[in-house]
Amino acid sequence: MSLSTLTNRQNSKKEPPRLQPLDALRGVAILSVVVFHTYIVNLNSSTSWVMRFIGQGAEGVGLFFILSALTLGLSWDYRKTKDRRPRLAFWSRRIWRIAPLFYLVLLVTPLLTHGNPKFASPHMTTVFTWGSFLAHVTFIFGWIPSYQNSWIGVGWSIGAEMSFYLLFPWLVETVLPRLKPEGLLLASLALAWVWPFAMTHMPGVAWPAWAFAFLFWAFPSQFVWFAIGLWIWKRRLWKPRTWWWALLWAALAIGVANQVWTPMTQNFAWLLPNLFLVWLSWHDLPAMRWLTHLRILEFIGKRSYSVYLIHWFVLRAFVLPWVPDANQASIFSFLVRTTAVLAISIGLAHLSYQYLEQPGIRLGKVWLRRRGWDAGGSPAQAPDKSLVPAPMPDAARQARG
Repeated sequence: MSLSTLTNRQNSKKEPPRLQPLDALRGVAILSVVVFHTYIVNLNSSTSWVMRFIGQGAEGVGLFFILSALTLGLSWDYRKTKDRRPRLAFWSRRIWRIAPLFYLVLLVTPLLTHGNPKFASPHMTTVFTWGSFLAHVTFIFGWIPSYQNSWIGVGWSIGAEMSFYLLFPWLVETVLPRLKPEGLLLASLALAWVWPFAMTHMPGVAWPAWAFAFLFWAFPSQFVWFAIGLWIWKRRLWKPRTWWWALLWAALAIGVANQVWTPMTQNFAWLLPNLFLVWLSWHDLPAMRWLTHLRILEFIGKRSYSVYLIHWFVLRAFVLPWVPDANQASIFSFLVRTTAVLAISIGLAHLSYQYLEQPGIRLGKVWLRRRGWDAGGSPAQAPDKSLVPAPMPDAARQARG
């Protein structure tokens, strides 16, 4: 196998390389999240290992966060010396990547659903308020308990992502050179423990039961996932040399999945399995290619942002009300609604990817070019080979053959 199998063709010489294994992992992440959400609609009474594993599919969001930090780091390496205004260019690209579809879902959700009032104050007669709308448009909703996850139903992770995007240039330019990746990782672990403790022990503040999810979903609790992605990026010269690493990852994942956790301890329990999964896949360890070289996962992974934002709406607005046997507490019903949600969501996501996400990215490039923030007309430079892990020894031998 040649190194070209690790990357897709670049749309432009000014674009950083895109790694196929990471797209496949995005496919794994979104499938685990969708299946988890179709599972929790009606919790099945089964206590089998499979059901316990499915019930931990929410950790796919943590996998998304690791991948986000890693790929942004790679992109930053590639663009920081090319863009004329690196910070402004970075933030603009993120807005144009996230906002178009997010705003569309924001507008459509109130038309056919009641939102997710479970995670809003019971004193609110509706979750669709002007205050919440403005908080979502400005992406500060992740810091407001009643707004964090009550409108779209899965919006909390977008709020955490946008907080990370805001801090990213400062983290890579100021914090990482001083703390080092290991220091940042330790600090993020401490923050994940201290944040909920400090919030729940504030004098005179009583957190209602519905608001405890806010403490868990808030950026300070989730930052550890991004710190792992930054650690993998900065320690890219540390490479797995043997298939034993894949065996260790499998043992960790199965061991963790076989336990019953509280939400916070589950978040910590999956840190190592997800770290190993991304690290091994990014370096294209041959023992992981059964997973990371699946074209169907790569296809879904490229459309994972659309699937993520759309699937909860599809579940609530179409599948549960209209699909027969989709709203029962049985394994059969779980399979019915999972199949229906995946089929509809992936189909709509493909259209969104083609006609909304990609045009939004292209408009973002025009925006940057007109303001002179990107590389503009400067000569294109060859991609930095350090951004792409070297092929494994057996892959090199196949390439020569």
